[in-house]
Amino acid sequence: MGTRLIPQLRRFRWRTTYGFVLAVVALMAAAMVYLTVQVQAVERAEFEQRLVRQAQSAAADPRLLQQWLAGPEALAGELADLARLLAAQVTALTPDGETLARSDSDLSLADLSLPENLARAPEVRAALAGSTGQSTRPVEDGAPPAFFVAVPVGEGDALLGVLHFVFPRASLEATLDRLQNVILAVVSLVTLALAVSIIVFSEWHGRDLRRMTHVVERIAAGDLDARILLLTRGELGALAKAFNRMADKLQTQIKKRAREKDRLNTVMHVMTDGVLILNRAGEVKLINPAAARILATSPERAMHRSFMQAARDHRIAEVWARCQQSGQEEVAAIELSPTRFIRVVVTPFLKRAGRGYLVMLQDLTQVRRLQTIRQDFISNISHELRTPLASLRALVETLRDSALDDPPAASRFLDRMEVEVDALTQMVEELLELSRIESGQAPLRFNPTSPHAVIAPAVDRLRPQAERKELTITLEVPHDLPLVLVDAGRIHQVVTNLVHNAIKFTPAGGAVTVRATAEPDQVTVMVEDTGVGISARDLPRIFERFFKADRARAVGGTGLGLAIAKHVIQAHGGAIWAESSEGRGSRFYFTLPLADAPRSPAERPEADHGQAPPTPPLTIP
Repeated sequence: MGTRLIPQLRRFRWRTTYGFVLAVVALMAAAMVYLTVQVQAVERAEFEQRLVRQAQSAAADPRLLQQWLAGPEALAGELADLARLLAAQVTALTPDGETLARSDSDLSLADLSLPENLARAPEVRAALAGSTGQSTRPVEDGAPPAFFVAVPVGEGDALLGVLHFVFPRASLEATLDRLQNVILAVVSLVTLALAVSIIVFSEWHGRDLRRMTHVVERIAAGDLDARILLLTRGELGALAKAFNRMADKLQTQIKKRAREKDRLNTVMHVMTDGVLILNRAGEVKLINPAAARILATSPERAMHRSFMQAARDHRIAEVWARCQQSGQEEVAAIELSPTRFIRVVVTPFLKRAGRGYLVMLQDLTQVRRLQTIRQDFISNISHELRTPLASLRALVETLRDSALDDPPAASRFLDRMEVEVDALTQMVEELLELSRIESGQAPLRFNPTSPHAVIAPAVDRLRPQAERKELTITLEVPHDLPLVLVDAGRIHQVVTNLVHNAIKFTPAGGAVTVRATAEPDQVTVMVEDTGVGISARDLPRIFERFFKADRARAVGGTGLGLAIAKHVIQAHGGAIWAESSEGRGSRFYFTLPLADAPRSPAERPEADHGQAPPTPPLTIP
């Protein structure tokens, strides 16, 4: 913009300057013509009046009257003297218009010839009538004009005749030419001075304009601190001050817009909901990362394309089409896949669809998953509670009906009722324990501990159970492993749970192996068995509450052990996962942080309070 602005301003300035110069030249030329005409007219009038006065003075000369009365010969000599004195041709005429005498013809006026009958001349007729006559005309065809004057000559009231003068205009024309040249020279000098003044004035102010243009270029290039520094007063100074005020306001507005845009970009970037802004034609003008993630595209591919091309789903595009037709907000819930659900909200700008549309994409997958977990939780806990409650109800009814009279049977029923009550109590305690761990309220006491000291007691405790089931249990945990920062009791609980499950789901003759290996910043513990394994369908859900695979349901249990193990390990800052193939055994892994490993403040356990930082709980709505 700036590179084009200076030549345009320069051309505009010079066009303006040339226009002023041409206007001045035209005005001065007109003034010169007018002045020349007026001066020439005044000069001619003065020339003719002077000659008339000279002619009248000569006609009134007493000596001329004496010579007139003396006769034509004496009069001719006087006329010759008068002709030389006045540089004119003089002729004396009788009252009848006849030529009485004439000046010598050997003067510079010899080339002038007179009409044969001067009595017909207008100036002579005027003089014969008693007044001075004058006229300007050529002496003959093709000759330059001359000035004719006729003065009556008389003695008293008697008219003696007419004294006729012919004055050549050569001197007048020479004088007029000199005056015209002087006027031309003066006007030319004045015109040149004015033109130079205009150019200098234009260049002077052009310098200020160039400075202002340079500042405009800097502002256009992004230098919002550029300002015009002009010391001149007047209109340019006022313009510079007004421009600086405008630049200050513009800078304030741009910075404000930049802050607002930065805040908007930040909000759009961190929003978990997808946001798209469409123009009136449905072209994508803005898309945030969440929307690109939900639509499985990228901002570069979606920008400046139609909403249909960006969404690539006719169901989403139909919501926008309905909003375009109705001019009101349209909402729809769409199932993109069996595991992905979104909510589409399309709103026209300012209640007017002609300006554009705001599209919001809300990912409901997690909400649906939580709803599914809640439904599964209710279903599972209902199922788990129904069996012991039904057993208790049956036992109570049997005791009430007949078993009270049979002490041995009543004792067996009471023992069975005690088993069911213990199962219910265990389930409630495990639920409470899981809830405390999830909410971060379970007390965890972290201390540097040897992995062998944590794992070996749990394996030794379950070794008799494995031997009764004819299983081989192997412990591969070296004594020289680095210390880990753990709550020994909680980790003992996790190892016991995993080893107990391995024993429970491994047929006789199988093997269970517990192994621990050191890594740069953690210790990885593995519990491997050769049991029935876990199907690929059930493997992703084994750490959920109350989840039981089909084979596990026959064995029994609450289905909360792995969920508790998962949250205990997460509370330690570790991870737990499983690998399994149906019929080929399972491998469960979990990691424990080293006691001297560097950790971020968010991961560092609060040793003074005896518990780990709480992990986000899995809330059941």
